[in-house]
Amino acid sequence: MMFKARVRLDVIRRGHSKSEVIETMMDDETYRNCNSSNGKKIVEEAWCNSMFPGADKIRISNAVKI
Repeated sequence: MMFKARVRLDVIRRGHSKSEVIETMMDDETYRNCNSSNGKKIVEEAWCNSMFPGADKIRISNAVKI
């Protein structure tokens, strides 16, 4: 089941970091990964390529269901 979540993250481009808050739909597994240290890497890699083209990397702080 999909639900809406608010995600706080940092987007890193060319050595500069910008904090962002996004609202997105996600499933339970993605939500768990966003809030676990090991799972964050998986989501960060996938989202960096698809949601933040041109970014060097992203760092997820946390996700909250809304």
